Amino acid sequence: MAFIPPERFNIADYFLDDRIREGRGDRIALRTAAETLTYDQVSAQASRFAGLIARFGCRPGDRVMIALPDTPHFPAALFGILKAGCQVVMVNP
Repeated sequence: MAFIPPERFNIADYFLDDRIREGRGDRIALRTAAETLTYDQVSAQASRFAGLIARFGCRPGDRVMIALPDTPHFPAALFGILKAGCQVVMVNP
């Protein structure tokens, strides 16, 4: 069966918040050598990032560039930009 997105679709909501609504918020979403983060934690960080870029004047549809190393901050920034309805422009190597 093909996935048919609703008229208003946010991919951060689909990948993070849907897991939380399913009761899986305490499950591991990200594991690194230094730490593990649950879906709840990644979603909370992403929401904080979305609020931060909104305070700087970013609006849905704006392009936001991120250049971060592969750390837990990267998915928080990526999903935060998407939660805000903005477009991600990645420039990291």
